[in-house]
Amino acid sequence: MKEYKIRVKNEIVTVSKEIYTAYYKMRRRERYIEEISIKNNLSYDQLVELDYPIEQKMCDQQLLVEDVIIEKIMLEKLMLALAQLTEHERIIINELFFNGKSERELADSMKLPRTTLQSRKNSIISKLKKIIEK
Repeated sequence: MKEYKIRVKNEIVTVSKEIYTAYYKMRRRERYIEEISIKNNLSYDQLVELDYPIEQKMCDQQLLVEDVIIEKIMLEKLMLALAQLTEHERIIINELFFNGKSERELADSMKLPRTTLQSRKNSIISKLKKIIEK
């Protein structure tokens, strides 16, 4: 079994894995706050006085399970809706939203006026909304 040791007042102490992990998380947090304060010329006390949410800024935002499920359901609905579009409509949506082309670039490559492409895009989006809302 692996031994976990930490330094306490210049003395090496054997501890459990949980204590070891908590200790080094705390040390890392202190170093992070020091790095931020040096970078921004702030002290920890100044951040506390400013009511800066240090803990919230340091933690990654956790996604709720419900949010992940809703996102997956919406993606599934979108994919089913995209499958109901014509080939021409799918090309427009794919180029604009998935390949990142601008309306101007796509209009030029399709030899269409930009306003015509914009109108078609809006009608395709309306069509997708209707399909998804069914």
